[in-house]
Amino acid sequence: RDGWDLVVMYGQTEATARMAYLPPDLVLSHPETIGVPIPGGSLRIEPIEDVVDEGVGELVYEGPNVMLGYAEVPADLAAGRTTWELRTGDLGRRTASGLYEVVGRRSRFVKLFGLRIDLQRIEELLAGEGVEVRCTGDDQHLVVAVVGGDGRDVGALVRRHVPVPLSAVRVIVVGALPRLVNGKVDDCALVSLAADTLQARPPVAVGAPRTGEGVASLFADVLGLSAVEEDETFVGLGGDSLSYVEASVRLEDLLGTLPAGWQDRTISELEGRRTPPGCLKRLETNVVLRAVAIIMVVGTHAGSFEQRGGAHVLLAIAGYNIARFQLGVAERRDQVRALLTSAGRVAVPAAGWIALLVLFTDGYGIPNIFLVNGHLGAMAFDERWRFWFIEVLVQSVLVLAAAFSIRPVQRLEARRPFAFAIGVVLLALALRHGLVEHLDARHRTVQPQTITWVLALGWAAQRAATVRQRLLVSALVLASVPGFFFGEPVREALIVCGVLLLTWVPRLALPRPLDRVVAPIASASLWIYLTHWHVHDTVTRWTSSPLLGTVASIALGTSIWWVGSRAARRRRHSASRTAERGRPAGQVL
Repeated sequence: RDGWDLVVMYGQTEATARMAYLPPDLVLSHPETIGVPIPGGSLRIEPIEDVVDEGVGELVYEGPNVMLGYAEVPADLAAGRTTWELRTGDLGRRTASGLYEVVGRRSRFVKLFGLRIDLQRIEELLAGEGVEVRCTGDDQHLVVAVVGGDGRDVGALVRRHVPVPLSAVRVIVVGALPRLVNGKVDDCALVSLAADTLQARPPVAVGAPRTGEGVASLFADVLGLSAVEEDETFVGLGGDSLSYVEASVRLEDLLGTLPAGWQDRTISELEGRRTPPGCLKRLETNVVLRAVAIIMVVGTHAGSFEQRGGAHVLLAIAGYNIARFQLGVAERRDQVRALLTSAGRVAVPAAGWIALLVLFTDGYGIPNIFLVNGHLGAMAFDERWRFWFIEVLVQSVLVLAAAFSIRPVQRLEARRPFAFAIGVVLLALALRHGLVEHLDARHRTVQPQTITWVLALGWAAQRAATVRQRLLVSALVLASVPGFFFGEPVREALIVCGVLLLTWVPRLALPRPLDRVVAPIASASLWIYLTHWHVHDTVTRWTSSPLLGTVASIALGTSIWWVGSRAARRRRHSASRTAERGRPAGQVL
């Protein structure tokens, strides 16, 4: 439409990604072909014994862009060129018009997520571990057929040797391998069997009774999924910081002890770690801190006590969870999508609630609805500044999403995650010091430009993996917090302690009855924060009891969260079931 030429190209990583191209004037007339070799390269069709279609064989490429060879050990890197041509593993033919066409893959290779996987090599590696398998698959899934025995741990074994998501590996157990009339293994039958096995698996009902539940049903219930598999992980299933709290608490009830990094462990691995529960329960430190911080926020605003700093601890916790979940996914697009989704899950309910306040109460304005009061609202510190925490959080996440949409930024963070986080802290501190002199003591603690460094400290705390790194984060905390909140050393000490706990203490032990109160409050912190202002005002006015106003605010916010989370699960479950009913037969999840 705009006069641009479309050049469709074909290639593989081993040949610097490009080996053939389809001239623009042939795109419409020959869309099924890959075109002709790039200048300086050549293609040929090498016959294959098992292929009977005339003119079809393996596509082989030669050219100066072919890699030097495959390195099996470090010494191979000094061997010089050992490869002069690239056997692509693709089946192709040359058409009458002189163009090349790819018609399939050789049976002993599959290509997943851009990786060319040697099926024979996987079989040999698993055989060395005492597991007899037959590997096959397509361009979406790797199918591993276990001949007899137990296939529960095979997915994890495959994952050690093949860097693809566990969701792309389908493990099935067969008594004997299906064979064609000529005696060869029927790989197509194995792929179909994997699809049939998956579709026949009974779904895990959402809201299933918790008595006797397993890890699979627990994850399905928390995440609103109709069915999950034993080789899936919490993060792989779409878990995030909002569902993490409930999942971690229920999982510890189920297992007795919550293993480190449980969110990245497979369901089958977690099932094997059940231990009898004790009288104490070890909760994630960020979960306990979230509950304590929101109670401090509500109690201070209601007048039950005076302890400021809870909102800033919540901001550090938000940075900690952003680093763990939204930035913990592998793909750049998924990172940006996760960040935008996270911002939306905070901004949408906040904007809806504030819109109701604008309609039915006085004191708020349109900038509040769009969460930009800090930029467009009046400077007078009144009711319009009550939702500063939401504004800082949403705006910070949106800025991160924009930054991570830039490929070099994503690559740099992936290569040096801790150094990148420290760089963000230093950049945010530099921005703070450049602007803080223009703001009074109160506004400086609630403006996105001058307070985002607290979120960055939480990010760095999550990325710190060694003692030296934790010491560096601690030094930054001690250097940046004291003195920023004029005349409030107790508030500063609270923030320092909160970030240091995130940095050094993974879990805190609580008496078991107490965890059933802490976990829901932590999960409901967003709704408690949004609604507590008007709840405690009303209750305190009726009862003259700030304590009752505090309790009522926490109870109502928790109730709203509980109802909303159940409704969201039912919607996700319904969408999941609808998608499964509409999926073509034989397609593997």
